[in-house]
Amino acid sequence: MTARLGAAIVALIAALGCGLLGSSVSEAPPAGVDVAGRALAGEWPHVALVFTASCLWYVLVAFGIAAIVLAVLRPAWRARVTFALITTLVAWQASDAAKNIFMRERPRYWILIHETSWSYPSGHAMFAIVVYGLWSYYAATSDAPPLLRRGLSAAIALWGIGVLWSRLALGAHFLTDLTGGVLFGITMLAIATAIAGGIPRLRRTAR
Repeated sequence: MTARLGAAIVALIAALGCGLLGSSVSEAPPAGVDVAGRALAGEWPHVALVFTASCLWYVLVAFGIAAIVLAVLRPAWRARVTFALITTLVAWQASDAAKNIFMRERPRYWILIHETSWSYPSGHAMFAIVVYGLWSYYAATSDAPPLLRRGLSAAIALWGIGVLWSRLALGAHFLTDLTGGVLFGITMLAIATAIAGGIPRLRRTAR
C-alpha cells in the first residue's frame, strides 16, 4: 500500500467518524460521557488556561514565525515547516467551517472564559493533533541527540494532551467535542499526507 493510499484511507475513516459523531450529538442533549466529563470542570482552572492559551491565534502566529525562522536557518527543515504551516492554516479554516455545520451549543458551566463559537468539533483538540502531534513527530525524527529528541517529543505530546484536558477543566467543551476535534485533526493531517505523498522527512545531509 502506498503512502498516499494509506493516508487517504485514514482520512476517510476519520472524516466519517467525525461526521457521524457530530450528527449524533449536535442536536441531542448531553448524555453519557458528556455528562461524566463535567466532573473535570473547575480543576486547576488557571493551569488549564495556560494550556488553552497555547492554541490561541497570537500564540500560533508566534509559533509560525519561529518555524519560518527555523526554515531559513536550517534548509533541511523547509519541507517540514512548509507542510506544517499549510496544514495548520487549512485545518484552522476548515475547523471553523465545520463548527457552522454542526452548530452545537457550548456547555453552560464555563470557567474563566465564556466561549462564543460553536462547540463541535473542538478547534483546540484539532490543534492538539495538527500542531502539537505533528511537531512531536518532527522532534522524534529530528537530528537532535537521542536523549533530547525523545524528551522534546514526549514534552510536546504531553502538552497536546494538556490542551485536551484544559478544555474540560474550563468547561469549554464536552468530551465528544474533543473526540470530534481529534478525528478532525487526524483527517486534516491524513489529507495533507496523502497530497504530499507522506509527511516530509528531514533531509539530514542538507546544510
